[in-house]
Amino acid sequence: MIRSMTGHFSKTYQFETFTYFLSIRSLNHRFLEINFRGNVTWLGLESDLKKLTEKHIKRGKIDIMMDFELFDPSKFLIQLNSSLLQKILYILEPNIKKSENIVINMDSLLKLPGVFNINYVDSPFNEKEKEFIFSTFEESLLAIVKEREKEGEKLRKPLIGYANELKKKTDQIRDLIALQPERIKKKFEERLKEFYKIKDFSEEKFYEELAFYLDKANINEEIERLDSHISYLKELLEDDYPDPVGRKIGFLMQECLREINTIGSKSQDKEISRLVVEGKELIESIREQIMNIE
Repeated sequence: MIRSMTGHFSKTYQFETFTYFLSIRSLNHRFLEINFRGNVTWLGLESDLKKLTEKHIKRGKIDIMMDFELFDPSKFLIQLNSSLLQKILYILEPNIKKSENIVINMDSLLKLPGVFNINYVDSPFNEKEKEFIFSTFEESLLAIVKEREKEGEKLRKPLIGYANELKKKTDQIRDLIALQPERIKKKFEERLKEFYKIKDFSEEKFYEELAFYLDKANINEEIERLDSHISYLKELLEDDYPDPVGRKIGFLMQECLREINTIGSKSQDKEISRLVVEGKELIESIREQIMNIE
């Protein structure tokens, strides 16, 4: 299945006892990286939400913002360090008595480190609330997956075009390979006429060298492997292929490049060399396209 790695979704969800804002942004990345921001990281939900994300998304940098506003006071843990507050007031008292202009601001006192803290209780959500959070979160994930699929479909069409062109280049190379032995033989026969003039020339050894050269220049195996890779590429590009294909196509293009480089190094034919260069350009175009594919 062709999916883009980019997408964005945001929505505010409301429940009886809380409301939360959710934003999911998906970007290109070599692997799957999930980052949570907002007060969700303090509410004991991050681990389960991450597993749910991994269920639907296999690759990309996923930035998730979840910010909760809780309405139920029982969900908060309020702590006042009265001993510390009394000590602060005790220290300030002599200065207050010396000057009538000094006014104690309780708001400022409560903001001093360690005096007053508001945290969340260990398990702020009951099962009904969790069910709502996870269902709406999954709903959001499916929405962004759908967006990634829509964008992926736009990428699939040019990839199919590149695959078809690469297949044509491979077939053209195969046709030229069929002519290679005869061309090489004629070239060697011309040289053979010159070698006859050389003293101690061995015609048998000459043909042994010719056979060795023909065998070394044989690129049929590379063509067959390249053809097999292209067939697999077309299979991966089918719209009903069940799994994400970005990394698979990436590895497949490495193999294609290896085979076509070997063909180029073995062949002495100018036309084959030209087709090799054009084939490498097509492989590079495919590799550029899949940088945005899951």
